Amino acid sequence: MPNSHDTTGSEHGIRVLFQANAALGEGPIWDDRAGVLYWVDIRKHRISRLDPRSRRQTGVWIMPKRVGCVGLTEAADTLVVGAGAAVFLLHLGNGKTDHIATLPIETPRHRINDGRVDKAGRLWVGTMIDDIHAPEAFHGGKLFRVSPCGEVWQAPGEFELPNGMVWTDDDTSLLINDTTARITYRYFFDSGSGHASDRDVFFDHSGRDGYPDGLSIDTEGCLWSAQWDGWNIRRISPDAELLTEYRMPVRRPSSATFFGESLDRIAITSATVDFSTDDFLQSPDAGAIFEMEASGATGRPENRFG
Repeated sequence: MPNSHDTTGSEHGIRVLFQANAALGEGPIWDDRAGVLYWVDIRKHRISRLDPRSRRQTGVWIMPKRVGCVGLTEAADTLVVGAGAAVFLLHLGNGKTDHIATLPIETPRHRINDGRVDKAGRLWVGTMIDDIHAPEAFHGGKLFRVSPCGEVWQAPGEFELPNGMVWTDDDTSLLINDTTARITYRYFFDSGSGHASDRDVFFDHSGRDGYPDGLSIDTEGCLWSAQWDGWNIRRISPDAELLTEYRMPVRRPSSATFFGESLDRIAITSATVDFSTDDFLQSPDAGAIFEMEASGATGRPENRFG
C-alpha cells in the first residue's frame, strides 16, 4: 500500500447534522422506508431515531443493558437489537421486546458490540470485554451469527475488539475491523451456509492515525472506516489501497453509514467517553452526528433481519 494519499476535510461539506451530546455514539443505520437514521449510545443504554430532514430526534428507547447495535427488520416498526449478551426484537410502538438468543459469553465482563444484518437476514455481532472494566488490554473478542430462529454460530478466530462489518457485493467476503489490533480482517464467506472461514488481513492500519471503528461499504466496493482517536474517516479500495482520509473536526468519529434518498451522503457518529476538558476544547462538537458528501460514491440499502 502506498504511503501517499489524499487528506481532505471541509471541502466535502462535513458539518453537524444533529448535536446528540452522545457519550458513546455508534452503529448508525439508515431506514430508507421512513427516511430516518437509527443509532445507539452504548454508555447511555439508548437507541435513538433521527429525522435528518427536520434535524430532530423522533424517538428514544432505553434498554436495561448496554446496546451494541441495532438492525432493521421486515417490519418497519421493529428493530433487532444486540445488548449485553442478548439478541431480541424491539417493538418501537410500545417498547416491548421478544427474546431471540443469548450468546455463550462471559457476562457481565463481556458484551455485544457492533453488528450488522447480512443479505440472508441473519444478524452478525462481535463481542468484547466491556470497557467499563478498563482492561489493560482487550482480548477474547468473538464473532457470532444469529439466525431469526435463534440459532447461534461462532465464527473461527479471536479478536481484541471486533467492530464494524460489511460484505462485498458478490457476498463472498466478510470484512470486519479489529479496533485495538488496528486490522481490517477478511473472511471467506459462504452466503448459503452462512459460514465465515479462512480469515486473513485485508488492511493493516498500524502506523497511521487512529483505530478502525465502525465502517460501511459503497457500491464500488470501497470501505469507509471511522478512525477512533484519528480525527478522520478513511476510504480504502477493494484492492486494500488507502485512497483518502477525510479530516473530521472531532477526535473520536466512531462509525459511518450512507443515508439520504440517493444514499450519497454519509452520517458519522462520534463519542466523548472519558474526555478531558482539553479534549472538549479541541473537539467542541464531539458527541454530535455529522454528515458529509460522499464524493460521488453511493451506498447500499441496509439488509433486514428475518
